[in-house]
Amino acid sequence: MNINANRLISLALLAATMGGCDFNEDFCIRNGELVVWCDFAGITDIPPVPQDRHVIAFGADVPPGEGTTFTQDTLRWSLPQGDYRFLFYTGSYEVVDAGDYHEARLIADTDTVGGEACISGVQKFCCSAGFNERLEYQKSRRVEILPDAFVQRLNVRLNVSGNTAPLKGLYGRLSGVSTARYLVSRERTGNAKAAVTFARKGETDRWETGLYAFGFNPSADNNLTIRVEMEDEDSAFNEQQTIDLTPWLRGFDGDELSLELDLHIGKELTIDDPVIIPEWEDTPETDLSNL
Repeated sequence: MNINANRLISLALLAATMGGCDFNEDFCIRNGELVVWCDFAGITDIPPVPQDRHVIAFGADVPPGEGTTFTQDTLRWSLPQGDYRFLFYTGSYEVVDAGDYHEARLIADTDTVGGEACISGVQKFCCSAGFNERLEYQKSRRVEILPDAFVQRLNVRLNVSGNTAPLKGLYGRLSGVSTARYLVSRERTGNAKAAVTFARKGETDRWETGLYAFGFNPSADNNLTIRVEMEDEDSAFNEQQTIDLTPWLRGFDGDELSLELDLHIGKELTIDDPVIIPEWEDTPETDLSNL
């Protein structure tokens, strides 16, 4: 057999061996598989957790801010082997600084109204988690995600009395609401106002609202301005009043806070100081998430 034939046979054997990646795994793609599933047993909030689930990967072999989205409880994701830090969150919030593990944060959209920043949409429930894993060559790493609530919920109940016959609606605006929150440190940033709409509960004189927020700015005042709107023929009696909720909201670190206030409509609109409701129950006929 001549030299050229020997070379052809050798090359063929080499190609066959490399195709199987049996002699040296360095010739193969060195991917592992991340398999994660979400356990929302600790999340009791209504409405349920959003379908959108996101995982951001931070590692030497992935582009900065590389992430993936899934809508079911379980995700399978092929990634190069190595040590990773992952961030998980739910919902459709915007992520900024996604290339930096410590600086990545979620933000809420804002508009400028009258020279002030105002949150432009209704914030939704959101939960998050962080975890570290090492992915190995051609192996699956199975991880259970146990998320924590990432937004806080403020419930406000108004017990309305006085001239309620021509009452058309009750609206409010709360100042000192944070517009962003870091996924790792969970520190709140930003400062804006958020609009709220109160819904009447059946045929009662009780009006309620629910507001999700990334939290409340620790250095800003939390003033709730309530605007009373009467039917068109009585619109001359429209008025508003402001109450300072800072003593209740500053330093609040829980997932949910419920306040009850008495509001009297008359020659002057009056609001009494709130009291805390220990156990809040949503009224079935009203979905506060759509306000």
